[in-house]
Amino acid sequence: MSRVVKTAKGEMTDSLAFLIRDTRLLLMGQIENRISRLNIPLRFWFPLQVLSRNEGMTQRELGRHIGYGDARAGVIVGVMMRRKLVTRRQSSRDKRRIDLYLTPAGRKMAQQISRLSKAINAQIVAGLSDAEAQTLKTLLLRVHENLKTS
Repeated sequence: MSRVVKTAKGEMTDSLAFLIRDTRLLLMGQIENRISRLNIPLRFWFPLQVLSRNEGMTQRELGRHIGYGDARAGVIVGVMMRRKLVTRRQSSRDKRRIDLYLTPAGRKMAQQISRLSKAINAQIVAGLSDAEAQTLKTLLLRVHENLKTS
């Protein structure tokens, strides 16, 4: 049974696509609002989070983790290098491979992003029980998989 939800825009909808889109816009607005106070560009939000957990990955691997093609990943890595947030190093295991590492400034920015991310995650699940929060995550992961395969 479908539930009709009244949105802040005064529109009535039972469209999951609309609700997900609207939620995404609200979420990205929250992220932008919070990181702008720290002078962190939104385009660094996901790449720095991924790199902070996976230092030593290649530019291509980073791009795949955040859903960027090779060209877009190259642009963002270039910008982060100019801002002295990341550096490239030749791999000690494979001389053909160039790995990415955070600089001290990049690590500091990634830590700030991590703290903000935890606060936003807490806001997302505010008022939900632990079980409901876990169910939400499970369902979103399932929806993600459904959309990847269709």
